[in-house]
Amino acid sequence: MVVLIHKECGGPAMEESPVGEVCAIPVDRFPFACFTCLEDIVDESEVRLSEELGI
Repeated sequence: MVVLIHKECGGPAMEESPVGEVCAIPVDRFPFACFTCLEDIVDESEVRLSEELGI
């Protein structure tokens, strides 16, 4: 599963990532509050994609 990670706090940027398996950041969702630290994420430069194995 691909997850959006907030670069500043290192935590998940969204509770459930709409990214799924297509590896595209949903630019229509900006700005939004980080799920972990609640700071505003203004654009895609503030997040990175991470793959979690879920084992």
